[in-house]
Amino acid sequence: MPHSSIATGTFSSRKEANRAVQRLVSGGFARNSIALHQHEDDEGYDLEIHTRRENLRRAERLIHDSAPLYVLREKASEAAYTARSYPLVLLGAGILAGFLIYNLVPRESSSGHESRRR
Repeated sequence: MPHSSIATGTFSSRKEANRAVQRLVSGGFARNSIALHQHEDDEGYDLEIHTRRENLRRAERLIHDSAPLYVLREKASEAAYTARSYPLVLLGAGILAGFLIYNLVPRESSSGHESRRR
C-alpha cells in the first residue's frame, strides 16, 4: 500500500480487541487490513491496522475509543444526518421547543401587582 501507516492498540482481552476490530470495520476500514496478535504470555492482544496516512488519526481514534463513547458518537452522527435530511422536521422541533420554553417561563401579570398594593 503506497504511503501506508500502521495504527496499533493493546487490549487485555480478546473481547476488547474484537470490539475495536468491529469499530474499525463499522468505520469503513477493510477487515483484511486489521491484524490481531496474541501476546506470548496469553495476557492480551495487540491490534494493528495498515491504512493510508490521511486515515491514521481516524483509525487510532476508533481503536482507542471506549464502547459507550463510540455508541454516543455514532448516535449523534445519525441524528445530525437525520437533521440534514429533514430540515423541516428540525425547524418544527425548534419552533415547538421555543413555544414550550416561552410557556414555561413564569410571567408576572400586571393585575397581580395592583391587588397586592391595596
